[in-house]
Amino acid sequence: MLLLVQDQASGTDWPLIVTAVGAILGPFIAVIAVLTEGRRLRLQLGVDNMWRLIEKWDEPPLKTSRSEAAEYLLDNWNNRANLPNSALVTLDLFELLAYLVIRSKTLSIEDAWINFSGPAIQWWHVCRPGIEAFRADDPTIYEDFASLAERLMEMEEARRGMTRDELEPSDEDLIAFLQGEKALVEKPPPWRRWS
Repeated sequence: MLLLVQDQASGTDWPLIVTAVGAILGPFIAVIAVLTEGRRLRLQLGVDNMWRLIEKWDEPPLKTSRSEAAEYLLDNWNNRANLPNSALVTLDLFELLAYLVIRSKTLSIEDAWINFSGPAIQWWHVCRPGIEAFRADDPTIYEDFASLAERLMEMEEARRGMTRDELEPSDEDLIAFLQGEKALVEKPPPWRRWS
């Protein structure tokens, strides 16, 4: 009580000062809280998106598309500039992954690298002639996937301590990859197929 009497006598209004400081600090604290919550939500969204992409990658319809694309590309190895629709379905998944990493920034490049670098890099190299043919007419087609493929290769170099030349898949590597993709869906023998 003595303190209040002395403060009032000196003219210092502590409740007013505390209120003013609170009014000044309040918006800053609110901004920090909003930014923190935004970061948390972005991280949660990224995790949700990654799980959805992983689930989609393993779903039978995409496995069928991947298998059909692989079969076509193996049969038409020297004409990969002409991509079948089944290959485009697969490339579209990687374009979405790239969008989430590069544009929306809801996924980190590390998450993409851990979960999809192998197939993304392989599909990029297999379909590169077709992608380049599309991009000659419209450079925005698979623009994000092109950037993602480059960034994934850079991460491979850094994480594995290898040069680009050592990491670039050979034609034999790509053919072996496509054979694995083709085998994702077992086809019945010809005598069991019905028209």
